[in-house]
Amino acid sequence: MSGEDRFAPVFQRMIDQPDASLDALRQDAASFERAALEEEDGRHYPQAAIPYRGFLGFLLFDAAGKAVPLDQPEWVPSVATFDTLMDRIEGQASHGRLFSFHDDGGHLLFGLWAPTEEAAGWNLPPSVRHAIGRIGKGQVALLAGGAAEPISIAAAGFGLSPQQQRVVTSVIRTGSIRAAAAELGIAYVTAREAMTGAARRMSMQNTPAVIRAIVEAAFGIQPGDIDRANIISDMLGVTHRQARVALMISLGASREAAAQAIGTSAAVIKKELEALYLNFGLQSAGELARLMAEVQALRLFARSVEAAPGFLDPAIEPSRFTVRPNGLETIAWSDYGPASGKPVLIVHSNWSCRAVPRPLMTELQRRGWRPIAIDRAGYGATHLGRATVDDPFSQAVADTLQVLDACRVDQVPIIARCGAQFVHVLKSRAPDRVGPVVLVSPTPEASENGQRVGVVGAIKEAFARRPALIEFFFRIICSQLNLARVEQLTRAIVRGCVTDENMCDDPQFIRDRFRALRPFATGNFIGGVMEEHIISRRTWDFAPLEVTDWVILQGDQDTHNSTAEVESYWRRILPRTPMVPVEGGGRFMTSSHAPLVADQLERLCAR
Repeated sequence: MSGEDRFAPVFQRMIDQPDASLDALRQDAASFERAALEEEDGRHYPQAAIPYRGFLGFLLFDAAGKAVPLDQPEWVPSVATFDTLMDRIEGQASHGRLFSFHDDGGHLLFGLWAPTEEAAGWNLPPSVRHAIGRIGKGQVALLAGGAAEPISIAAAGFGLSPQQQRVVTSVIRTGSIRAAAAELGIAYVTAREAMTGAARRMSMQNTPAVIRAIVEAAFGIQPGDIDRANIISDMLGVTHRQARVALMISLGASREAAAQAIGTSAAVIKKELEALYLNFGLQSAGELARLMAEVQALRLFARSVEAAPGFLDPAIEPSRFTVRPNGLETIAWSDYGPASGKPVLIVHSNWSCRAVPRPLMTELQRRGWRPIAIDRAGYGATHLGRATVDDPFSQAVADTLQVLDACRVDQVPIIARCGAQFVHVLKSRAPDRVGPVVLVSPTPEASENGQRVGVVGAIKEAFARRPALIEFFFRIICSQLNLARVEQLTRAIVRGCVTDENMCDDPQFIRDRFRALRPFATGNFIGGVMEEHIISRRTWDFAPLEVTDWVILQGDQDTHNSTAEVESYWRRILPRTPMVPVEGGGRFMTSSHAPLVADQLERLCAR
């Protein structure tokens, strides 16, 4: 097994020797925790940025400064040498690495360059990584700002009309509403009305706020735990206060509001903005919003990570976005279609994000269903909001109802892949919005007498005995996610279930698992940690629900929880809900038994 396949030693030992880890936890859990924390010493923290394909462009130059051919999107300009690129720079940060220039079509591009040895640890596309390996020393430049397609897809993801999408995309690329109107051949008034409608649709205050939200969504998934002001200050070579001013304006604040928040005058704000505009050749607050979003994206991408989680593909991982009422935070969700299908909500577990397994998605679509999946608060691309360790559910309930309203869905049936605790709270808070429910492998709360098998058993024991290890192991696992490690971990956790072991030989199943876990590589997994605390520490009172249109599917080969354990726990909470034992079923029945899951859904809906 190569180094790229192995996790950090403190976790790899649990995979390789789970029984020894379990014994150590039972003998002295405090010593196990102390030794693990000392060994790891805070070295592993997920901080990857995962962009959509096509948002970033790459230029590579060898040691002599000559361009190295790369397969790049059409918008990436052709530059013969590194010196030629430097000669085209129109605006530049004080440290020289961040720059801006206009392409031949007049579109403003932002870039960031670094020596190839510094870029070796970035989440680069394989073709660029291999090219760097061939040339050795040289320079690599990241470019942003020329890609129309990712911006258009993000605009569509916010539910904008076709005309609004075209205008917003053009405004972002040209820098102003007037320039966009000229590029599109429409009246200025028409373009302005389209931008006003887009802001209203997105619950944003003005054009800069719209631009920033769409550019950030077009990039992909960024780490949530970041100090934006420090990033902007460092990248642009400005003071922390100037960075705060720029960020506030880009989020839609007026100069007067920014002055009041920072404790200065509107005249000072005006002067500081003028200095930024002059240095980077900006013409409007809209271009400033783009600068803030793209500089942040470039900086977050251009840093070393422990694993390369790759790039998102909008054709495989469709994204929609809904802005929370505060106008600052977004809810990320997917609508797999078709639009004419019957909506069904697919709820993810607390150890994954919203990506729906392909067997379940295709089976539901074949039967006329329209799968919809939402990242809960603190998962993947959805902001944490007001979720807390004491209540991780209320924000997710509000988000779900907001998305259902946006889809004009009054009541929705649900298939939950684990995630049963959230579905219980959703039904309790909004009983009329929840239709029939299929709970697949619902997780019971941790108990001393619960099943403890393999690495899953060791992890459950660790979480139950030492809750501080919940965030610890989330952090280590998520900081090192790549396809090979996901396959190794999946094979380890299903060991003993023949059905799931056989599925691990299917590359599509492993890719599905990777897609569901990959967003955690950004560090946006705190929602999962919070829900795991509820399960492991038993800190939430799940009152009984007298529901008769629910069903529980539990595999008799589930390596996580025994059938008796699941039945005993959920019988108290769902006394009128039948449990259907599934012969040969394991942990991933939404992949291995997709027709059975769909059958149960349709049986309940037909009643």
